[in-house]
Amino acid sequence: MLLALTLLLAGCDPVDNPGGGGEPVLPDESYGVEIGTFYVENRNMTLRLMDITSLYQEVGYISWAVPVNHVPYQNLPEALRETVKGHALGAPTQVYQMKWHGETVYHLICGVYDDITGVYKPSGERIVFSTMGEYLQFLQEVSDVKCLLLISTEVVKSAEGAPKLLEGTWQSDWLHLHHDIGGVNGSGIDDQVELYAELPFSISEVSHFKQDGTGYLRTVKTLKNGKEEVAYDPFNYWLTNYQSGPGAYKGYDYLCVFAAGDTIEFTARSWDEFNKVFDRAFTFVTYPWYKQKSDPFSSKKGDPKYGIPEKDKKSPIVGRWTGFTKSAASSFGIGSYTWVFRGDGTGYLLSGRRFCYSFAYTVDGQNGSDLQLTLYKYDTGFYIEDGFWKEGDMTYSYVPQPTPKGKKMQAKVYDDDSCLEIQGWTSIAADFSTTPIVFQRVSR
Repeated sequence: MLLALTLLLAGCDPVDNPGGGGEPVLPDESYGVEIGTFYVENRNMTLRLMDITSLYQEVGYISWAVPVNHVPYQNLPEALRETVKGHALGAPTQVYQMKWHGETVYHLICGVYDDITGVYKPSGERIVFSTMGEYLQFLQEVSDVKCLLLISTEVVKSAEGAPKLLEGTWQSDWLHLHHDIGGVNGSGIDDQVELYAELPFSISEVSHFKQDGTGYLRTVKTLKNGKEEVAYDPFNYWLTNYQSGPGAYKGYDYLCVFAAGDTIEFTARSWDEFNKVFDRAFTFVTYPWYKQKSDPFSSKKGDPKYGIPEKDKKSPIVGRWTGFTKSAASSFGIGSYTWVFRGDGTGYLLSGRRFCYSFAYTVDGQNGSDLQLTLYKYDTGFYIEDGFWKEGDMTYSYVPQPTPKGKKMQAKVYDDDSCLEIQGWTSIAADFSTTPIVFQRVSR
């Protein structure tokens, strides 16, 4: 789970609300040494390549730990540099050096290329393996393997000249979903599928963005008996990035500084130029945000909740928890993550300051410090494990009558309720052994 997330190392402390003035001063999310910035025409974006090798002493190569012997990008064989750069502009890239049949060769591992195609001579010539068996034999025969370079790939953000398509009122609920949105045929099919029908409530949210850089998020939790719980969170917001792609695609990153203290960077992406709808991510199934002429819940009042939850004697997991990982396995694993569990049974997950998803949760059992939870994520994309898609013979298809489901997970709260561990959240060492990430309670 962790290795699939975008790797950010920003702090999560709230910043002062600037009251509509200039942009807030925030921590720099970059880390490492910059190799260079490059405009990628077919993706219409500028990417920054960062050398983060010095953060590691050893890393995992294929299935074993190898030492790091840092060689800066400009010191790689000249004939190999453009190939390395080309890989890194596609995804974070690892460069290994090794001996094979008495000669020095290089192995480039990158998420958008098959590992079998990444073996090169110092001259830049690719070593071709005709079969997987030949490649596996190569892996058995190499020796003196070391990691030379780890390149992280970042999008250089800019909202300069961005049209103000986000302004207005947007509503998301737990009923109307998109599937195949932006997919093979881009049909953007709308269905009505109740999200988590087994829960005794549903949630609607309204985001309102004003031209002056202020706005609010109103959350309405409606129980099956008709009772409503309302939260109202004013914020200041700034566009931090704008992207346009082929056709009607447009996308924003925007930062919200909530009056109650939270600072969160969100994503909004639309395939219809924000005329009717936007989604959070590039996924086939979402419960998106629909454009409204006005806020249907404008008469409903509530207190803000986008701050640090107070400690709850009845439920030790209630609170804000931040943990750090420095996984040294073959995928990059540097990051900070924050879980927020509120007393009303809702919360959210951040990577750095970046929004991952909101969720509802239930505590299904407790035995001392051990908790059994069910997490019901929303305001995000949904996948096979969430009950919406099924996998066939090298194919994927939408489930005609999906039954969205929550995820069971175990948690442990200990040390006077100051530490939290969550099932599946681990740091992976270079030898692929794992240790739990310890999330610390944040009190300010």
